[in-house]
Amino acid sequence: MITSANQMLYNADNINIKENILDFGVGGIEIWRKMVITDEHLFNQLFQLIFSDDKRLAWRACWIIDTASEEFPELLADKIPEIIAGFVSTKNSSLKRHFTRILCRYKIPNEYLGEVVNRSFELLLPSEPPAVRVFAMQLLFNIAQELTDLKGELICVIESLMEEGGSAGFLNRSGKLIRKLRS
Repeated sequence: MITSANQMLYNADNINIKENILDFGVGGIEIWRKMVITDEHLFNQLFQLIFSDDKRLAWRACWIIDTASEEFPELLADKIPEIIAGFVSTKNSSLKRHFTRILCRYKIPNEYLGEVVNRSFELLLPSEPPAVRVFAMQLLFNIAQELTDLKGELICVIESLMEEGGSAGFLNRSGKLIRKLRS
């Protein structure tokens, strides 16, 4: 049974998070986003669920956290090392997509640059879903703006990947990023 937004708000004090996070409908993401932004305890509970062994639960929690932090990046400012740890280790494609998307909004601390760059290059492989590849490419581009030595390597890799083909979104973003890297 899908939980309506009104039911979620009415039951907000007694939320069984694990059940409700799996049962919200299309409009529910906006309600969850608002609740997470205004309730630090709920935010922390959902953040911990990102690292759950239940793939669907972890994905839903990460989706909500990603959406909330898009508007309020300060929500995750002190959690970047944990996001990076998840980004480097997860095999869950949904989490890869959200982790790369989240990391694109933040400056990567110097002590994590090597592992983030290596993982991002790994995620460019054609075996990864297009959205994961696009966000990984964007993350590498963002890092290359500060580590200019990375620009040449990134251009070569992107050109090679474009020759192999890919989704329209991947090819479009590839072309735009190469133009910006060369300017």
